[in-house]
Amino acid sequence: MHLDLHARRCPKCDNELDQQTDGSTVTIDIAHNGERVHEALRKLRDRIDEMKRGVAQYLRLVVGSGAIKEETLAVLHDLERRKVIVRYEIEPRNQGAILVKLKA
Repeated sequence: MHLDLHARRCPKCDNELDQQTDGSTVTIDIAHNGERVHEALRKLRDRIDEMKRGVAQYLRLVVGSGAIKEETLAVLHDLERRKVIVRYEIEPRNQGAILVKLKA
């Protein structure tokens, strides 16, 4: 079935399309291509917006161990508080990566 790019509900079952997920995880690196903090945060916000419209359930962010990581954690805390994301956590075995749950 073809849907309009901006459709938010399924015309057949009336489910919210933004909440549909296939359980997958998408990984992006926002810290190791010479990004400055503001560039990494822009990349983060853009990717979250994009991923919320897709079907992946998780976004794995490779953030390193410096300023980008600290600022990313602050942004994610705000996004979680505002219910833009479900939750986030630093990976236990890789302190330079953060797993963000986008959809329930």
